[in-house]
Amino acid sequence: LMRFAFYVSGHGFGHATRVSAVTLELLEAGHDVTLVTSAPEIPFASILAPTSLPATYRKKNVDAGMVQPKAYDVDRRATCDVLIDFLSQREQILEEEVAWLKEERMDAVLSDATFLGCAAGSAAGIPAIIISNFTFDSCFSYLSHPALPTPIGTDPPEPPINAKELDPLVRQTVADYACASLLLRLPGVIPIPAFDTDVPMPAGRWINDDRTAFVPHVEALLSRPASAIPSLAHGRKVIDVPLIVRTPSPEANTPEFRRAILTGMGVPDFLLDAKVLLVSFGGQAIPRPQTRPPSRLSSPLRRSASYAGPNAGLLPQGWIAIVTGLSGGDNAIREDLPYGFFASEKDVYVPDLTWIADCVLGKLGYGTCSETLSCRTPFIFVPRPLFVEEFGLKRLMHARGTSLGLARSDFEAGRWEFHIEEAYEL
Repeated sequence: LMRFAFYVSGHGFGHATRVSAVTLELLEAGHDVTLVTSAPEIPFASILAPTSLPATYRKKNVDAGMVQPKAYDVDRRATCDVLIDFLSQREQILEEEVAWLKEERMDAVLSDATFLGCAAGSAAGIPAIIISNFTFDSCFSYLSHPALPTPIGTDPPEPPINAKELDPLVRQTVADYACASLLLRLPGVIPIPAFDTDVPMPAGRWINDDRTAFVPHVEALLSRPASAIPSLAHGRKVIDVPLIVRTPSPEANTPEFRRAILTGMGVPDFLLDAKVLLVSFGGQAIPRPQTRPPSRLSSPLRRSASYAGPNAGLLPQGWIAIVTGLSGGDNAIREDLPYGFFASEKDVYVPDLTWIADCVLGKLGYGTCSETLSCRTPFIFVPRPLFVEEFGLKRLMHARGTSLGLARSDFEAGRWEFHIEEAYEL
């Protein structure tokens, strides 16, 4: 039996969801797992005490992550400053982690997907294994890529970070990720520079001019077998693995379960048979949904998939919405939701909500993508143009899922109605 230190990014809940699934398998096999993360305990609730096979939780700031004013936005400057500050403390944190790994007699480091965890494992003389579809060095590198022009009358985009400032920081993160001897590569992958050592940098060179897909050269790199990835020549292997996903509760497929979970969120009896939209942005901030009544074109009429129209409403007739990530008594949005919207509790098991939902609205994050695929629930996503990870997940959803995009302007204006119905009819 082995002792694992699982270094988990504190950025978003998607990392926590798949880490929980992997950790549960390790615990059931009799291994010990300690989670090392700045993320709160809530998304790990299914594998922490008082469960019968709990992991150990150790709160520690072990990654830089991205600064997000909203779930689909990135503050470039603030993100770069956080990275600079974190790297200024790298040597001290690394020394502390190496000492802890040795003191605890850990056998291996797992990382999803912190660069410092990989460096710590290597320095402690134990294997470091990345389990992810992306690494943050790519996200940091993409901050130097110019944004597309914004529509007239809207705020101009934040300027890109100067490459002369950013590139040395990115090189350090790539070097730390390269300390890992194994990459367990998840679906929705983008290039991993520490293993795909022949990929061009910076990451902005991976994407076509209209920001819709990878360029052909990068698409070819992602399509090659793992045995052709250059890092193998240096003894660092890549193994492609299936989706790691949390599954719904066994009883989720019953009318009684659906009724109980909706009633517990305050849905009145006369709305229990309504169709359900799950609004889930991985625990990150979203604007308050703008109240708009259903239009005259609401269900059951079909429309063009590209038509939103100025008169589109918030929800179609016969729908309600459950919003996750609004826990806390001081949350203003929770206390001011439109009619037909209900907030989930902080300890709700999101795969159960994904299973009972008729459609999901959120961002292209790994947790939401994997769970909508697993539950076969239609998915509407709001683009995140500054997240290079999105292009790999979009590629995955186009290949395997039922999904369509909702422009940020329509999302914030509350013009959701036709997109919901279009996704439901797919």
